[in-house]
Amino acid sequence: MELKMSEILTVVSYIGVNNGYLGNFSYSSHAEFYPLYCDLEINPYDYEGTTREKFIKILLNANTNDQVKILRGVIEKYPIEYFEDLDYEEKELKQKRRLFDRINVYIQRLEKSGFIDVPKLHITANFVEEALKQAETLLKEHDSYSALDRMHTALHAFLLHICKDEKIIFESSEPKIQDVFSKLRKEHPAFKNNQPYVTPVNQMLTSIGKLLENLNEIRNNRSMAHPNEEFLPEEEAQFVINSARIILKYIDSKVKTKIEFRDSKKIEV
Repeated sequence: MELKMSEILTVVSYIGVNNGYLGNFSYSSHAEFYPLYCDLEINPYDYEGTTREKFIKILLNANTNDQVKILRGVIEKYPIEYFEDLDYEEKELKQKRRLFDRINVYIQRLEKSGFIDVPKLHITANFVEEALKQAETLLKEHDSYSALDRMHTALHAFLLHICKDEKIIFESSEPKIQDVFSKLRKEHPAFKNNQPYVTPVNQMLTSIGKLLENLNEIRNNRSMAHPNEEFLPEEEAQFVINSARIILKYIDSKVKTKIEFRDSKKIEV
């Protein structure tokens, strides 16, 4: 899902090249571009060639997350208004607008790369929705580990919300996420099923309980929730976020059917 060379050349064409120089970049301003506009510690002096050649190598070698940051940096430094102020002819501006739109399409594609879509929840609360939105924003603007805390919060709050709706009570005033999930499975009617297929599924759900325990540890020790010195690598952070989204989607669909049945019975009475 990373950028193809043809797409990178589209970005170069959008910025423009003059005598090997990319846009209005000098060697020094090109070096300043990555920390100032992309929040990246990249040193173009580590690469050979002109500013154009350096930019292509950097963008080509960057991972998906960093490519998104660089593309966002490009459209921040070179918005359409930049070219309008240079008195481009309408034909040239029209082409720049087309390239600008293409770059935004690349960004949207790259941002979805590696991630399962955020589930559209049937059972939710404002706090849960807000935490999910914050996680999405952090994913787009920073690294995946930055979103771990908000994703953990959304899932934790979601499970608590379902338990509260079913009047499931906890001894602790602040139950851990794995404990909420365990009690939900034991006491919520949506999980009371004696069908033969349930046994292997229940074994998988037991494993999810352990997964949530590990999620809690990761959130505390490898995310931005606390001033940790080490963070989860990008691939593992994506795995954790995707796992949380799958659990969120499963629990929502599982409980939704039971709640709809319960509410329909109330209406009949």
